[in-house]
Amino acid sequence: MSYIIKNTNPFVSIKLTEKGREQLAQGKLNFSHWAIGDSELNYNREAIVDAATASGDGTLTGTTRIMRPFDKQPNFKSYITKSTDNTPYQDLTTANINVIKAVVNNAATERGFFTATGSSYTTNSTTTYVADSQIIASSGLTGGTSVILTSTSAITIGDIILIKLANDTSGTIVSDENTRPLPNLWFKVQDIPFSGTVTVDRTLPNYSAYSVDSQVLVYRGGEVYDSIATGNTTSYWDSGTLSFDSACDITCNDVPVWNMNNIWSEDLAGVTGLTTTKLYEDYTKYGSYDYLGQKLPYFDYLSEASASTTIDACAVAGTSYLDNITKSISVLHYTNNTISNLYGEFFYIDNANGKTLSIVMPDLMYHRRDYSTATGTTMGMRFLASGSTQYIADSDIEFIDLIEDQSYISSSATPMVVGRVYPQLKTVIIHNDEIVAATSYKSNRNWTLPALSATLAAPSGGTSTGVLAVGKTMYVTYSLENSTSSTGLTSSLPCQTYVKITNETVSAKDINFKLNETDLLPYMRKFESASYDGYGFYAKNFKLLYQIVDDASIRPSAGSWKEYDYTSTAITSVSGETIDPLLLENQSPITNGFILDSIIDASSTTFNLIPLLNMAPTSSPTDLQFGDERFFYGNLNTYIGATIYKTIFNIDVNASTYNTTSNTTRSKDLSTNPSNIKISEVGVYDSNKNLVCVGKVSTPITLAANTITIELSMDF
Repeated sequence: MSYIIKNTNPFVSIKLTEKGREQLAQGKLNFSHWAIGDSELNYNREAIVDAATASGDGTLTGTTRIMRPFDKQPNFKSYITKSTDNTPYQDLTTANINVIKAVVNNAATERGFFTATGSSYTTNSTTTYVADSQIIASSGLTGGTSVILTSTSAITIGDIILIKLANDTSGTIVSDENTRPLPNLWFKVQDIPFSGTVTVDRTLPNYSAYSVDSQVLVYRGGEVYDSIATGNTTSYWDSGTLSFDSACDITCNDVPVWNMNNIWSEDLAGVTGLTTTKLYEDYTKYGSYDYLGQKLPYFDYLSEASASTTIDACAVAGTSYLDNITKSISVLHYTNNTISNLYGEFFYIDNANGKTLSIVMPDLMYHRRDYSTATGTTMGMRFLASGSTQYIADSDIEFIDLIEDQSYISSSATPMVVGRVYPQLKTVIIHNDEIVAATSYKSNRNWTLPALSATLAAPSGGTSTGVLAVGKTMYVTYSLENSTSSTGLTSSLPCQTYVKITNETVSAKDINFKLNETDLLPYMRKFESASYDGYGFYAKNFKLLYQIVDDASIRPSAGSWKEYDYTSTAITSVSGETIDPLLLENQSPITNGFILDSIIDASSTTFNLIPLLNMAPTSSPTDLQFGDERFFYGNLNTYIGATIYKTIFNIDVNASTYNTTSNTTRSKDLSTNPSNIKISEVGVYDSNKNLVCVGKVSTPITLAANTITIELSMDF
């Protein structure tokens, strides 16, 4: 039992009763009558207190204590009625009831793996987030699939490890740093053959020549709500036994990070052996295949061509256009076993007043950052919700574009849309294939790559008669590779942004290609350069990947991509050295020799991704695979909102009319000068006169020679 805390202002504590909740659940709740009562008043006491107050005696000024309304609120024990009408129930009309809609908002707690200090971020490496954190000698990374650690006592098979790589030029790693652009690569612990050594899913970089230290962070595998949480995140009661958890706090536990599932709807370029023997896993075996229904149809990301996705209507004849089929998306969601509604009813976005949602990815080397090529010295990227509310076709599902933060890119660049924010669903989708690739554990890179562009060209003559026949379409992308036999980084996932070019002329054509713009390789370095600072990434080989299909509506086959190595001194400056990114992005295909003709096509080979990334065989389903991502390695900031519907009951009570009570403590003999009738409770009843809503006042309301208005406000 509890009482209303005294309030100096008029205050009504109101509650929907158990009967009201039952009627609401059955869809039968209605408000038809009202009544007032004084069940908890002792009028003998009221007379004594009133007399003392009138005489100036301040020792008896305490007002009657009134109990709060309860969930299983019984009906009133005594009613105040009209002297001319013994029924306590008065009709509610439309004039008595108003409904008001109000939206409230508040800033949510920033959640993620990083702590912000100004514009820089530090990795949270406490036991809440990581199973283990170690500083290891970079020289212990010798290629192969085994790595020597300082200890394996806190590591289990299935854990995910992040290696922050440092080299002698960059200098030793700073524990938990996320400012200097260094390779951050993910691996899965496949085995612990003996203490101090773990076996991972694919070939590690060979840093054996370096004398500095790198860092290893160990994260638990599995779902976020099982591996990264503070305390017990199960429901605060057990529905079978009503066994309450601790003090039954509604918001007692928290999961401090966001979930992420990367979903693919087609096989990656270069996964061979899928047509008959199925030696390697196709996309139906990827880790988040069970989320495919979210990609399509729910979020309406097409997985195959339609009439509107064949040839870009805005494309210039003879030039390439972006493949507008979304091969992959990242779904960022907050899924855990707590009943706490930590993000309210929806994301509140009001850009006009600076209230938006943003995601920060501190360890992403983003190719559109505001640096010139080869000069990026700070990594990290921020994306935010911006623009007007839009709707998925034929639905009322709202979304707002997720775009690049203008302050992170060139001031002359227009922010690019990379995803969507769904405020109603409290979900963020990243649909930029390159960002999805950079967040994938298996991709061997934490950097994004720019797309190519291509144009049709007249055949060069001689034995070249044109590589792209009339009416055919070519898909084009590229791979930056390193040799696994030499010291340094290994190869990574090819660029996931495909461009297409269709030959709509009257004769076969060759293809000229280039990077689509300059200054889109801020984190790429030439390893042998005198100005090499040890940052970013590098590559020894540039390979064009392409595939010709009969028409623009046909998707490329994963095992039918061709590759040709265009590495030459035109892009390395010195034979055998790494690529100079400034030369690579030269906008003249002729200068770089970036021409695909029928002669080169005849000497090209089938591209095979499997040895580059040690792709998972069908026979080893526990090996790390694309789609195995479970947490968003970044921070999310947002405002949360809730819509409040207030039902307001305005009840007018005329003191001269309501002058009778069934309360047995008040004398019916007016000659005894009983105290004024006082209201302590107000009830709202349905059409069957069931008490469905009850209000209790903190201080009883005196009915003297007046008319009072009682306002009850119920939030829904």
